[in-house]
Amino acid sequence: MSKIIIHKLGPIDHCELEISDFTLFTGPQASGKSTVAKSIFFFKNIKNILFEQVKKRCLLGSLFTDEAIDLSFKKRVEREIRSNFLQIFGTTWHMDADMYLEYYYGSDTYIQVSLKMGFESPNYIWLEFSQDLKKFIYKLEKRTQNVSEIHDDLSRIKGEIDHLFCDEAEIVFVPAGRSMITLLSTQLNYLYSSMDDTQKKNLDYCTQNYLERILRLKPEFSLSAGQMIQNTIYLTDRKIDKKLLFAAAGLMREILQGEYLYIDGEERLQISEDKYVKINFSSSGQQEVVWILNVVFYYLVNNKKTYFIIEEPESHLFPNAQKLIAEFISLAKNHGKNQMFITTHSPYILGTINNLLYADRISRFVDSSELDQIVSSDKRMRFSALSAYFIENGKVEPCTDMEFESIENEVIDGASQDINSDYDKMLLLKEKYRNSSDTP
Repeated sequence: MSKIIIHKLGPIDHCELEISDFTLFTGPQASGKSTVAKSIFFFKNIKNILFEQVKKRCLLGSLFTDEAIDLSFKKRVEREIRSNFLQIFGTTWHMDADMYLEYYYGSDTYIQVSLKMGFESPNYIWLEFSQDLKKFIYKLEKRTQNVSEIHDDLSRIKGEIDHLFCDEAEIVFVPAGRSMITLLSTQLNYLYSSMDDTQKKNLDYCTQNYLERILRLKPEFSLSAGQMIQNTIYLTDRKIDKKLLFAAAGLMREILQGEYLYIDGEERLQISEDKYVKINFSSSGQQEVVWILNVVFYYLVNNKKTYFIIEEPESHLFPNAQKLIAEFISLAKNHGKNQMFITTHSPYILGTINNLLYADRISRFVDSSELDQIVSSDKRMRFSALSAYFIENGKVEPCTDMEFESIENEVIDGASQDINSDYDKMLLLKEKYRNSSDTP
């Protein structure tokens, strides 16, 4: 199991976390949930940076070494990792001098990021690789000297990188504040294509990565979800979990109150056979959730092992839709070997997850067909797969109840308790002045 250590980054003082199949973070705004999410994304994306440098060497050949500054393969990888760090977290000038991050991909394979004051510039980003990573990068450098050999060997190198990083999954980040991208759907292609590389790098990398993913995936949704499933069944000899895929498609329609389609360069929400609304004129909740659903569904249909990071899936949704999106996320996690990292403020999301945990817990003692009528087996969640944390004031604390195998009720009901406490105080105040005239 992989592990991350975050020390003095953003609002976080210190935390050490093992990365579970389903990791959930909750807590007040600006407490550090996104910092944890982005840190995990940063480290999981490093294997992609490494492979991109291999491909660049393969495609550019001698041009790869003809830049004004001739750098070794290792130095180029380090430069790209530093650039990626800055694009995700911003300038290091405001960061604590003691800041460091560590990520353990396996027991002996790790990368550490820290700051060195006055090395080449103030708060220089210093990278430390484990010995096996150093040796692997050195061997890659030797192999990439023969372009013709690596051109025929790219898929094998990709497999070797995945093996070393103990991670075959694709990393997918779905950031908060998604509705603006959906709102600009008709202008999005033009706006992004008109930006030069410098302008694109000024975007937060997580948002840029999400935006580029949407632009790539839009054409895939010229077909309905049902047609996409049928095409997958006909065109592959892989074993397909049709029941789960159709269940996912049903949840999508229920949450969206329609079906997303990309037709003639236009994003639509098809309400009925002869009625649709352009996506940029749909509700804010639909705009926020549509590309969570689409992105996750695409990877489900294509049976791609994926690590999903989804921020605030509940944004702008009615409580019943929040319940459904939590079920959709759990269903997606149960497909193949997918993993999920979720940040949320919603008691409805947390409460639904507790129901899914409870359904799995009692499944051994009750009639399965009766339980399926309440919570189907493909949505249930194993407690052993869950890690839940509450983050506040720079501290990260587990918030699971080991006895009842659930998320602690105090976390779910925290706001309700404050509201009820205020109401109780007002009742007492009323009682104090009950003899006064004109008391309501």
